[in-house]
Amino acid sequence: MQGLPRDQYQWAQSLDQNINGSLDLGRVDAGAKGAIDSTGTPAAFTKGNGSGILIRIGASGSTNGPIYNWTTSNTGIAVNHQLQRQPIGFHLVDSDKALQVYRVGTANINTITLAPSDATANATVYIF
Repeated sequence: MQGLPRDQYQWAQSLDQNINGSLDLGRVDAGAKGAIDSTGTPAAFTKGNGSGILIRIGASGSTNGPIYNWTTSNTGIAVNHQLQRQPIGFHLVDSDKALQVYRVGTANINTITLAPSDATANATVYIF
């Protein structure tokens, strides 16, 4: 970085600090009701500084999802992602059994509709 003007050097340092340790996809929301589910798994999250949000979806009939629960296998549920933009996708972050999650229909600036291959699974998805 030697030879850069001071303002460019400071910008590069700031960028380096953010990329190497300051990116936060979300954290457990310890103050939320049901922050940790009955299995000890995080279930409620705060939004990090990434451009996405973690959402916990409980198994059908369980209390392991503070807001959302699957209804039946291969049936979509609308998830309010709070991104205020159309998400470009999602990633299955955690599940307690073999599970595929897929999008049903087109997402919009408020919701994305996701369906599970097995509604008896608890899952955490990252919507981005």
